[in-house]
Amino acid sequence: MRRQAKPGRIALMVFLALIMCVSIIGGVFVANSFMTALNPALTEDGEVIEADMPLGDDMNILVLGTDGSSLLTDTMILFHIDTKTRTLKTLSIPRDTRVKYNNSHIKINSAYGYKGREKSTIEAVKTLTGLPVNYYVTVGLNGFRGIIDYLGGVDINVPKDMYYSDPAQKLNINLKAGMQHMDGATAEKYVRFRKGYVDQDIGRMHAQQEFIKELIRQKFTLANIVRAKSIFEELKKYVSTNYTLGEIVSTANKLKGMDTTNILSFDVPGEARTIDNISYWVADDAELKLLIESNFSSK
Repeated sequence: MRRQAKPGRIALMVFLALIMCVSIIGGVFVANSFMTALNPALTEDGEVIEADMPLGDDMNILVLGTDGSSLLTDTMILFHIDTKTRTLKTLSIPRDTRVKYNNSHIKINSAYGYKGREKSTIEAVKTLTGLPVNYYVTVGLNGFRGIIDYLGGVDINVPKDMYYSDPAQKLNINLKAGMQHMDGATAEKYVRFRKGYVDQDIGRMHAQQEFIKELIRQKFTLANIVRAKSIFEELKKYVSTNYTLGEIVSTANKLKGMDTTNILSFDVPGEARTIDNISYWVADDAELKLLIESNFSSK
């Protein structure tokens, strides 16, 4: 399913803010930090996780948002950037997507809980999509709350009463319908709510997309552009990535002037199914292959 000019979810906001800020202030960093990755994830041997090298004008970036346990990914989006045509396409992967990993089937969001963390998740995504992953960006819930608070919150029209309690996740949601000014903690509850939607994860994804749309609309202001450096300093407290500042700036410069009609979002096609008493999102392999070949494969 295609949704034009509505890139969404928590980690997307972090990534777009990162791109915008670095493109504005990239020149102020000294050379040694400019080519250093931001808090890169490490392997069990203490080495920086390496991903596939970008080829030509295309690159794929896996953006991950971890949940309260830091063992699961609550958000998973694969970005496909074509710097030659200045296009950005995103593939949102439902967290319950069934994928084969280590000779057994798992929910793709649990791959992060394996020993390799980002490395394990990258392998699972490559198995699902058949695409290379050139970079990864990971952000936790503390980062989401901190960034929203730093930006002064956001106004959102809550479409319905939202109530949900999950003590294990330390998550208690009780939001009333109507316009609200949300700080980081309240915004987290809004974007994580899912049980009240008929289609659960899909409904939550649409709410998150609306949140991101409003956040960008309300916060991409002259005042925030002026303080872009301090915003970036706040962002990098929460982000883990193998993407260096120099590479981010280079990407941002190549995407300057990109029209919003060149931003396209897609979901992994499929259906909800219960297999061996476990609920999954089961991808339609034929439709997913066609979607990837048409939109995400390097030309």
